[in-house]
Amino acid sequence: MKIKRREDPYREEISQKRRADLISALEEIDSREKSRLRAAIPFEAAKKMEVFLEEKGLPRRQGIQMLIEYGLSEENEKELENLESERKSQINYLYGNYCRMKFQAYEFLMENKALAMKLIFLLSENQSLKNRLKGEGLQSYVSQDEWDNWDETVIDNYYRKYVFASRL
Repeated sequence: MKIKRREDPYREEISQKRRADLISALEEIDSREKSRLRAAIPFEAAKKMEVFLEEKGLPRRQGIQMLIEYGLSEENEKELENLESERKSQINYLYGNYCRMKFQAYEFLMENKALAMKLIFLLSENQSLKNRLKGEGLQSYVSQDEWDNWDETVIDNYYRKYVFASRL
C-alpha cells in the first residue's frame, strides 16, 4: 500500500505567485520599451491584415507593429504614389532645364569661337577706319582703345583659349 503524499497547498500558491511575479516582471520590462495599444477593428479588416501578414511571412505581433510603425494603409500608398509622380515630374523639369542650359552654353562657346576667328579681320578693319578718319582730318573722332596696342601674341592667346579650347 502506497501512501499518497499530499502537497502543501500553501506551497503551490507560493510557486504560482512566483511564476506570476516573473511573468509580470518580464511584461513590465517589455512595456517600459513599448506602449500598449488596444483597438477594436472590424472582423473583415482583421482577416485582411492576417492574410497580408501571412503573405509577407511576418508573425502576427511583429507584423502588426510594423504595419502601425510604417503605416501601410491604402491612403499612404496613394500619397506615396503621388509624391513619387511629383518627384519624377520635378526631375524631368530639372533635366529639361539642364539640357536647355547646356545647349545655350554650347551656342555661346560657338559664338566665342566665331568671334575669335573674326578678331584679326575686325581689328584690321577697325584700324583702317581709324586711319581713314585721320586722313580726312577728323582726328577728334578717333578714340584710343585698349586693342589698338595688341600684338599677335594677344590674338594668338585668344585663338588658343576659344578656338582650340586650350586653357592657359
